Amino acid sequence: MPTCILFLVSLAATSHLTAQDNGQIQTELIAEVRIDAVRGPVPKPARFVAATLVSQGQVVYYTVRIRNVSSEYAHDVIVTQRIPANTVYVKDSASGPGADVFFSIDGGQTFVPADELATTDASGVRRPVPLDQYTHIRWHLRNPISPGGVALARFRAIFQ
Repeated sequence: MPTCILFLVSLAATSHLTAQDNGQIQTELIAEVRIDAVRGPVPKPARFVAATLVSQGQVVYYTVRIRNVSSEYAHDVIVTQRIPANTVYVKDSASGPGADVFFSIDGGQTFVPADELATTDASGVRRPVPLDQYTHIRWHLRNPISPGGVALARFRAIFQ
């Protein structure tokens, strides 16, 4: 199985921010892979490590750290994250406490819930959009983030 290097990134520049445009919010994308438990004389539990070296087909666990860097509550926070290159989103893996999650298949121009992403084939049958066509994920936080507070949004993707 080929192995490729995937970089640990801080992608504030690729995250679209709405309520954050005033500088209240900073985001950081953290990429990790799971190392399974090791059995033996000294067993080791499963753990997550930085995704610096990833094999084709391996699941990458992404966390978007959303931090309020201001001294005021951040309301109506919307964070958009591009799905990293060379990965395919894992169905139903995007989550965030108290967040509504939306997806884009057009490069981040429009967003809808996953169940509304459908195409009509030549025979007129409506089918879900293939996961490899997802380009962006958007989280709309329903609750404000306190001064200095952090919210976490997560998703998984398979490295291609």
